[in-house]
Amino acid sequence: MRHPWANTALLALVPLALVTGVAGVMSGGMSRAWVLIAHAVAAYALIALLVFKARIIAGALRRRRRIDCARLVFGGMALLLVAVLATGLAWILLGRTLVGGISLINIHAYLAIALAVPFGAHVAARRWGLRVQPSRDRAAFLRLAGLGALGLAAWAVESAVGRARRFTGSYEIGSLGGRFPSVSWLFDDPAPIDPATWRLSVSGAVTVDLNVTVSDLTSAGHRRAILDCTGGWYSEQDWSGTALADLLDRAGIRDGARSVEVVGVTGYRRRFSLGDARTLLLATGVAGEPLTHGHGAPLRLVVPGRRGYDWVKWVVAVRVLESDERLQSPLPLPAWR
Repeated sequence: MRHPWANTALLALVPLALVTGVAGVMSGGMSRAWVLIAHAVAAYALIALLVFKARIIAGALRRRRRIDCARLVFGGMALLLVAVLATGLAWILLGRTLVGGISLINIHAYLAIALAVPFGAHVAARRWGLRVQPSRDRAAFLRLAGLGALGLAAWAVESAVGRARRFTGSYEIGSLGGRFPSVSWLFDDPAPIDPATWRLSVSGAVTVDLNVTVSDLTSAGHRRAILDCTGGWYSEQDWSGTALADLLDRAGIRDGARSVEVVGVTGYRRRFSLGDARTLLLATGVAGEPLTHGHGAPLRLVVPGRRGYDWVKWVVAVRVLESDERLQSPLPLPAWR
């Protein structure tokens, strides 16, 4: 095995890029910006490594032309890795791009998820390589550190001269004007709701259950917040509506309550700690206009510092729970009626 340190570097950088990529999808606040920086550094380091690794692979293919299962797995992994890096670079260089109606950054994420399977199989098949001394000696570590330094330098240059993006990689659309995309997580797409028959229930670990109508809601609460969608765009807007804390106070929180779950008409739901929930806004309007159906009318949740999938639309229920807010999927699952 030639240059075993390169395999060790792949084993370090690919999982780092995958893990930070997943974590980045869940990072909406600036305090988590380092996660996306680590993701970019790992990606640029991988590009530098692949330039070197390509020569090794080409030499191996010339020496042994026989095709077997292991080589097919490796070939699939290599193609997926190149596709992941290429779509990520295209997102940076071309700006917000759609392919067949799907955001290129989402395609990048789907390919990365698909990469995890052949990469895991390849590592399992080649795990003996880690026992080779040159794969884990001081020189291997220094080479890995050098790749990291190259990745950091590439990220710094790209940040200085590249297209303007938020730290999440999202591009700005229609800020402070009310004209921004209306999208939903996965299949969350209900029919329009009649405000005359709509009701909001507040229940669970509360003193008094509430059944709120549209006329019961106020527009006294105001919040300027950034909606950052995992589809690769963000928009800063002025939202108006009712503070969730006001409804919780009206219902009365019983001892032992720990979290609040906000539920949409399709069954889509997200949980928040009791403290975080009291800082949120139930919006009835945006940019001085009533919400449209596409933006969640008659009521949607505004969650500053969180990604768009936490901004539950078409809200019909608020449930105060005695269980922890972490007892939910980090990324929401599809809602089924």
